Amino acid sequence: MQPITIIGGGIGGLCLAIGLHQRQIPVQIYEAAPVLRPVGAGILLAPNAMNLLERWGLAEAVRQRGLCLSALGGSEFGIVDAQGRSLLPGFDLKLMRERFGQELLTISRAALQQTLLDALPADCVQLGKRLVGLQRTAAAVEAEFADGSTIQTTCLIGADGLRSAVREQIFPKQRLRYSGQTSHRALVQLDYRELGQPVAAEIWGQQLRFGYTPVGQDLVYWYATSLAAQGQRDASPAAARASLLAQGHDLPAIAKTLIERTSDEALLRTDISDLAHLKSWYQGRIGLLGDAAHATTPNLGQGGCQAIEDAWVLAEMLARYEQPQLAFLHYQKRRMPKAQAIVDTSWRVGSLVHVPKVWQQLRNRVLRLVPRSLGQRQTNFIYALND
Repeated sequence: MQPITIIGGGIGGLCLAIGLHQRQIPVQIYEAAPVLRPVGAGILLAPNAMNLLERWGLAEAVRQRGLCLSALGGSEFGIVDAQGRSLLPGFDLKLMRERFGQELLTISRAALQQTLLDALPADCVQLGKRLVGLQRTAAAVEAEFADGSTIQTTCLIGADGLRSAVREQIFPKQRLRYSGQTSHRALVQLDYRELGQPVAAEIWGQQLRFGYTPVGQDLVYWYATSLAAQGQRDASPAAARASLLAQGHDLPAIAKTLIERTSDEALLRTDISDLAHLKSWYQGRIGLLGDAAHATTPNLGQGGCQAIEDAWVLAEMLARYEQPQLAFLHYQKRRMPKAQAIVDTSWRVGSLVHVPKVWQQLRNRVLRLVPRSLGQRQTNFIYALND
């Protein structure tokens, strides 16, 4: 049997490869980067992702490399204002485990990626393979790479992110939607006990949204979003830190501590965009997965988790149906409604964050009136698996 080809070695591509490998389906990943480095700093793995990692037999390995917040004395992960007052009901970690069998786990992307790689044969991933073209016939797909090499396959999946080269080949010039916000994020060497309580939180200040969570015994992940014109860049890491400290003047001391202790090489900046809804996630023998199909803003912490859900369902469909087109059709039917709803909900949440200062007090009063039951219903929708 000819191997199924995956373009992209991120979380979604690796998980799909694991799902196929465990079903004895040959699979090969082609990754553009010459060295497999994680994109980003930290990631939250919600119960929907953890339950699927459990099915693959990987949850315990992930727990060993990450942290469950409840183990650090945390009881809730919530959104607060700059004075520490609750804005939106938080995730009750105990209730989360009772309801879904898992709780919120935090981990560095590097540790997660290594855990996934360890679950695959050493020769499963080929590096330095940047896709530049696809040629299609009724029976096969030919992929051409920048190094001049080509491969033929009967089924190809693009798991190559927001700016997917595969998507551009089959659905050219799809529109990315810029949120008007840019993000900074980093991993900082810090004993989590210095965080105090809450051990993890997201804080909405006047100009800066700031979140933090431990992802290891001595490693803390933080992120910050602010309004910015698209494509702006920092003059230097020092200038970025100075700007963040000025914008976050009203935030608690822990935000200042984390920003100041961030090394130059650890500081990352990315504009926040999502992808306009695609009418289809496949064309013929070529399909899309994760951000390549339904990139979302990070406001629900579900980008990686939804890619993991995609991987589980698509592996199941490819095992069930001999024709890739049928597998893609049933995968899309099962996954598209939830994935697109999360894209839309995440966008709406993001639009609430950086409202003009004159509206912030009114926004905060309205948010505090949101009943906890409404938040729980949304949580049930996000974390329940539709299989």
